[in-house]
Amino acid sequence: MAALLAFAAACALAPAAARAAGAGVPPSGRTVLLAFLPFDTRPSEDGVMKPSILDRLDFHPELSLGLVGATQGGYDQTQALLDMSAGTRVSSAAYKPKQVPMLTFYRQDGMALFQGWLDASARAASAPADVVPGLLAQTIPGGAAYAGVSGREQLESMPAADEAGRIPLVSIGKADDIAARAQRLLGAKRFVVAGLPTGEPGDTALDELIKRRTPGELLMVVETPLPARAPQLLPMGTLGLGPGRPGSLTSASTHLDGIVAGIDIGPTALTWLGLRIPDAMKGEQITVTGTRDSSALQAISDRLRVVNGRRFAALDTILAAWLLLTLVLGIVADRRGIRSALRLGALAIMWLLSVLLVTAALHPSRGVELLVIALGSFLLAALTDRFLPWPRGPLVPCLFTILFYVVDLARGSDFIIRSLLGPNPRFGSRYYGIGNELEASLPVLLFVGLAALMYGRTRSRGTALTFAGAGLLLGAAIGSGRLGADVGGVITVGGGAAVATLFMLPGGITKRAVVIACLVPVLAIAGLAALDLATGGNGHFTRTVLHAHGKSALTDIVIRRYELAFNALKRGLMPFATLIAVLTIVYGIKYRRRVFGPVADSDPWRAALAGSVAAGIAGSLSNDSGPLLLVISTFAVVAATLYVRGDPRLAQVDRLE
Repeated sequence: MAALLAFAAACALAPAAARAAGAGVPPSGRTVLLAFLPFDTRPSEDGVMKPSILDRLDFHPELSLGLVGATQGGYDQTQALLDMSAGTRVSSAAYKPKQVPMLTFYRQDGMALFQGWLDASARAASAPADVVPGLLAQTIPGGAAYAGVSGREQLESMPAADEAGRIPLVSIGKADDIAARAQRLLGAKRFVVAGLPTGEPGDTALDELIKRRTPGELLMVVETPLPARAPQLLPMGTLGLGPGRPGSLTSASTHLDGIVAGIDIGPTALTWLGLRIPDAMKGEQITVTGTRDSSALQAISDRLRVVNGRRFAALDTILAAWLLLTLVLGIVADRRGIRSALRLGALAIMWLLSVLLVTAALHPSRGVELLVIALGSFLLAALTDRFLPWPRGPLVPCLFTILFYVVDLARGSDFIIRSLLGPNPRFGSRYYGIGNELEASLPVLLFVGLAALMYGRTRSRGTALTFAGAGLLLGAAIGSGRLGADVGGVITVGGGAAVATLFMLPGGITKRAVVIACLVPVLAIAGLAALDLATGGNGHFTRTVLHAHGKSALTDIVIRRYELAFNALKRGLMPFATLIAVLTIVYGIKYRRRVFGPVADSDPWRAALAGSVAAGIAGSLSNDSGPLLLVISTFAVVAATLYVRGDPRLAQVDRLE
């Protein structure tokens, strides 16, 4: 009933909107046409594979090309279109209810309205963020228009709807004249959305849109979001942006050549039209850089599509290889073999992140990648154990891994985003830099590597400063907007480094030192703010925290992070994994003298293990993935512990028992 009343009110206002349409055209004649080109999902009758949307866009050499990250977190076709209309987004887990309401397109007397839009707006208001469906069209004087093809649901018209779910001017007709109808609508509205036909008629319509484009028109062509469940990277082409020659699309949202965010479409359109971007829009303007390369875009799309599915397979493979090695060496050399297997398996885990950068560069098939991960990690582990005996072994894999990742961050995260533990841009949460898995792993590797480096040394100001300085450098690399762009990682590393430094102070742990250590994460955030402002990093921290608008903006950020963390805690087997991690930590602390007996008297090892546990706890309390960081960091600490238990001297004790 509410939707029908709103529709009636919109119909009553339609004449006034039509009179205002002429006022919507700027003197400069600048307009924006956003066209959605659908992929024909029907099976081919002749068995020939249909060309992808990227291939069809690549056929037009005048278009700049890129891929669009559709949503954040879970994917939904309707949510992708709503996000474009809002110019901002949050994780699907932050909405209440999580499920997107059904939206139905209704047309009458030259205008249209979405039934269910009020439900979508209410759902958006439930999220701890300023998400306003329809904000894009609402910001444009005179509103927007839509041209579509008869017989379709017209869901792609959502970016043309205002905050009430109303589109003041629509044209629904035949497929063969949609280009002409869209161009006519540009004479009345500054912003027009077009839903192109499927298959060859769609290509014909795109040809016509390109031919009919006027000098002041920005043409953006995006694949129509598919009704799928897996996250999507939608091919996109633009004509009008850039210096006049086609190139690769990018934006400050992604800092990644060839990939932009769906929420960047709104700010790009408003900037082209010379309109102010509302504070509630968190997207960035799309720009053109470099040269266009459709094969490179297809390669990264293909790679990112398989990354998530291979993560657990890779872990299962290396753990299975570790078990196999343990059984073989145990049969051959009994307890001495078991101790060797503990060292080799732990070192292989420490080398794993470096090997993942290699497979990211190679783009191998699934079987080859899993084989390279297992053989490569254990081969490097064997060489390390051969030439750097216990307990120095972790020095090489840990510190080299840190070096490799910092270098790749400086290069733009090219290999990291393609690696199995990198931030997958298809999920839209992070397009470059450090993801949650790396945020939890790298601090542990740093502290364990330092423990191996300083084994035999005692507590002193020098060793304390070494842990503090290394933590500072890693925190800066992880948190800087130009590198890791992970503000939560600054707290994770800062908390771990503070505790490790406390354990290395020559005077022991004093109340004053504890107070200073507790302030370290706060000081680290302040330092990150200064670093981002000084370097112009314009990362997620700068845009959402330093440039937050409104009194409730920061509060919304905190609430959203803890809501997402709590949702992560409830998901799947995470409650059991978290409980196991907590009990593992408690067990290790209670029986630390026995468990870590071989290094129980080593101050650097005690500091490293305490700092690693503290990093996992700090990360879980400050990150929107919450318990995931605790589970991963605990796994890394367990691997380090097994290396400690691999002390070859214990094999002699085993023999005497």
